[in-house]
Amino acid sequence: MNDASNPETPKGQLRVLIVEDSKIEAKFTANLLKKNGYQVTSERVETEEDMTRQIEQHEWDLVISDYQMPDFDGMRALKVFKRYELEIPFILVSGKIGEEAAVDLMKQGAHDYIMKGNTTRLIPAIESQLKVAANRRERRRLEQKLRESEAQYRGFFENAAIGIFRCEEDSRIQDVNRFLAHALGFESREDCIRVLEKLIPEVYDAQTRQATTVELADQARQGGRFEAVFHRQNGSVMEAIVNVWAIEDETRRTTYLEGTIEDVTEQREMERKLREMEQLHESLIDLTSNL
Repeated sequence: MNDASNPETPKGQLRVLIVEDSKIEAKFTANLLKKNGYQVTSERVETEEDMTRQIEQHEWDLVISDYQMPDFDGMRALKVFKRYELEIPFILVSGKIGEEAAVDLMKQGAHDYIMKGNTTRLIPAIESQLKVAANRRERRRLEQKLRESEAQYRGFFENAAIGIFRCEEDSRIQDVNRFLAHALGFESREDCIRVLEKLIPEVYDAQTRQATTVELADQARQGGRFEAVFHRQNGSVMEAIVNVWAIEDETRRTTYLEGTIEDVTEQREMERKLREMEQLHESLIDLTSNL
């Protein structure tokens, strides 16, 4: 591999694979990039075997290919390029390519084509395509990170030992995890979403001894944590501690609600029995002291 160094490299390093049968043309292209501020590492190939070997053995930032060569051509070079699904630009340079053929090559995956001798357009085209490729790689990197993040969240969502939900602002259910579906008496989360439609918590008022329904969105605005009861599929009551919060967009508009529902039915029942035992104990003490 031939290294062409530049003492000043304001545009950084550039690894260029040049598909070209002419050593002079390949040297001219590398020198042109050097003169425009790049530290160029280049390699010239003129056969499919050489191109394949260079792609498999080295990393490249850019492929510049002649269109017509004695034993190889731009169409075959493009097919080799596409075989490896490289996230870099492929630019054709030719003095004999027709506009119809050039458009066809662009449709098949070439990123740009330049007529030989048009050096004023070559560097801007290369720089433009390098930026596009960098943006494309960054977008795919972010998409991959998002997929990984969503997979991690989904794993937590599905396997958490507490009920988790996501719903619209009007409490229509978007999703629940298996734990919450089972707590509400359903065999699957799909059945829960289909049958229940909305999450409707009821808050018990100790003074009136009445249970009234509340809106999750209102509770989110008021702090988000409260105790409530839910009716299970079989008609029994589940007592729960609810945490709910709003997910907002960039304009601070609520897009959906998320939260957790912790089933505390058994805990509350034990607390009530304990209070009853304490009251019975106090009554017995009062009774015996008056004898």
